[in-house]
Amino acid sequence: MFTVDQIELAHSKIKTGAEFPKYIQEIKALGVLAFETWVVDSHTEYFGTNGFQTKSKPQYDELTIANS
Repeated sequence: MFTVDQIELAHSKIKTGAEFPKYIQEIKALGVLAFETWVVDSHTEYFGTNGFQTKSKPQYDELTIANS
């Protein structure tokens, strides 16, 4: 399966928004089927085949998000 380090390496190659589709193709080739990024602390959960999951570390301290 894939690792967060592999995904972060692919992400580090992005210099402009135009390169984003290539990044998505690269992580799909690693086996990433889906991912969710959480606003509360900007960690990302990645999902692969057979229930495989991994997640990145938070990028910042947890934010307080209002209900409305």
